[in-house]
Amino acid sequence: MSLSSISSSTVYSVSSGVQHGPGCNCPTCTAARLAAIATPVPGVSTPSPSAIYSGKSLTPDQQKQLDALRSRDADVRQHEQAHMAAGGALVSGGANYSYQEGPDGKQYAIGGEVSIRLSSGQSPEETLANAKQVVAAALAPTDPSGQDRAVAAAAQLMAQQAQSEIDKQQQQQLQQAQNNPAINTAKAIFAAIANPQGSTKGGMLDTFA
Repeated sequence: MSLSSISSSTVYSVSSGVQHGPGCNCPTCTAARLAAIATPVPGVSTPSPSAIYSGKSLTPDQQKQLDALRSRDADVRQHEQAHMAAGGALVSGGANYSYQEGPDGKQYAIGGEVSIRLSSGQSPEETLANAKQVVAAALAPTDPSGQDRAVAAAAQLMAQQAQSEIDKQQQQQLQQAQNNPAINTAKAIFAAIANPQGSTKGGMLDTFA
């Protein structure tokens, strides 16, 4: 079984309607940038950060879009960080994000993905430990996505198979121990010592070689 990645919630797009950017050299944007770094003068208001790149104050709709982007960015980063923290050494690299530019000219994460390895170990015990850690990593966020749950289900199946193999090996070891002549002889000796009433003078104790 092979599984390579865990994805965060589905990426969605928020339309910004922005017309200017950080590289815009129009008079309005240039003046806004200069005003933003100028020494504040009493009684003179400094343009807000969201107005630096747009060249003017944001409209109510743009501010609403910006708030949504900021909230989405925080949620996405928290989601992926939860995956990485729980995945530990099984995580391949860091998180990959997809971005969207907001009305303030900044980039906001609107989607992300963390790659994690789900592979068999050198023993059933190692495979079981890996699978359990992948399950923990997949379900670590407070809001696991459908893809997260699918990854967890695949890892749980691998964990069940590994546990079944461990149980089978333990059963085989138990059967081998029960059929071991040396162990049977030791059991007979201990039984005779514990129950001497049935012994007679000159009696014999059968052993098995």
